[in-house]
Amino acid sequence: MIFFAWFCLALLVFVLVVLAVYLVVGAGIYNFVFSRNSKFKKKIERKPNTDYEKDFWNKYKFEDVSVISFDGLKLFGKYLNKGKNKIAVLVHGYGGNYRDMAKYAQIFLDMGFDVLAIDNRAHGKSEGDFVGMSWLDKIDLKYWCDFLLEQNMCYKILLFGQSMGASAVCNYVGEKDCKNVVGVIEDCGFDNVYKQIYYLFNRIKIKLKIFFKIFEFYANRKNDYKLMQVDCIKQLKKSNVPVLFIHGEKDEFVPTEMAYNLYNSLDEKRRDLYIAQDAGHTKSFEVNERKYKNVIYNFLNKYKI
Repeated sequence: MIFFAWFCLALLVFVLVVLAVYLVVGAGIYNFVFSRNSKFKKKIERKPNTDYEKDFWNKYKFEDVSVISFDGLKLFGKYLNKGKNKIAVLVHGYGGNYRDMAKYAQIFLDMGFDVLAIDNRAHGKSEGDFVGMSWLDKIDLKYWCDFLLEQNMCYKILLFGQSMGASAVCNYVGEKDCKNVVGVIEDCGFDNVYKQIYYLFNRIKIKLKIFFKIFEFYANRKNDYKLMQVDCIKQLKKSNVPVLFIHGEKDEFVPTEMAYNLYNSLDEKRRDLYIAQDAGHTKSFEVNERKYKNVIYNFLNKYKI
C-alpha cells in the first residue's frame, strides 16, 4: 500500500514536470517566434531610415484603408487608386510593415499600376497578437482582394511579397477563392514554414532537437494548422498563375535553395527565376537596382500583365 502511494506520487511529480517543461519550452519558443512583441521579431524590425521611405506615402497621397479579418482583426493598408485597371498588392516580411514597401511601390507606380501596401496581422498598425507565418496571412489576402474588387471589379491583381510576405502570396494563389490574380512576384520566400523555423532554430544554436519537437507539438495545437501544412509548393501547384522567384545568392535567413525548390516545382511555362549575386536576405534591389527593375519589367511583359 505504501509502495503504491509512493508510485502514484512519483507518477504525479513526473507528469507535472513533463507538463511544466511542455509549457515553459513550448510556450516560450512559440512566443519567441509568433508573438507580436517577441524579442526576436523586434530585433529584426527595421525603421524607415531615409526621408524617402518616411515621406513617400504622403507624397503620393495614399489613402488609409482597412478590412476585418475572418477572426475579427482590423487590418491596415495604404491604397493609391489612380484609375488603373491593374494593381500591385505589396506584402512585407516578418517584423516589417507597409513602409518597407516604398521603393517597390515606386516601381509599380512607374509601370502603370495602382498600389495597395498592407500591414500583416500582428505587424504595424494591424491588430493581432500572433504572427500569421504566411498561412493566416494568405486568408487575410482574400479579404484585401475582395476589398480591391469592390473598388474596381476589373482589377487585374499582381501580388508582390517579401520573405514571409512572399510565402503568403504563394500560399494565397493556391486557394479556390483566389480571384483576378494574374501574377505573383515573390522575393526571398520560404517554401515550408516548418523547414524555415527549424533552419533558424539550428542557426541560433539550440541543438537539443527535443526542444524543437516540444515547440512543434505546442504550436500545432495552439494554431489551427500544423507547421508542416504551410507548404508553398503544394499551394503553387494548385494554381496556373505565372510566378517570378527572386532570391539573394547569399541569403542566410531564408536559404537560397528554397527558391530553387519553389522554381523547380512549377511548369516551365509559368516560372521565372532571378538569383541576385552577392545579395543577402531581401537585398536584391539594393545590390543591383537596375537589374531588379528589368527582371520585373521583363516578367510583366512576358506574361502581358
